[in-house]
Amino acid sequence: MTTTGKSVDTVDAANQRLLRLDDISDRLAISRSMAWKLVAYGEIRSVRIGRAVRVRPADLDAYIESAERGA
Repeated sequence: MTTTGKSVDTVDAANQRLLRLDDISDRLAISRSMAWKLVAYGEIRSVRIGRAVRVRPADLDAYIESAERGA
């Protein structure tokens, strides 16, 4: 498998690569521990791959939209 010089974990919305907790905390301007809590409480849907926790960009967008609506 070849890559274009990007790390496998990089954020690339066009390719729908999964986001790490650091990516989520940066995008939401919150701490990493708060991002972890949102995932742990089910506020943001996540995927567990072994010990790694990842979030689909669409799931993060859905969370942001629901937060904007005040739901």
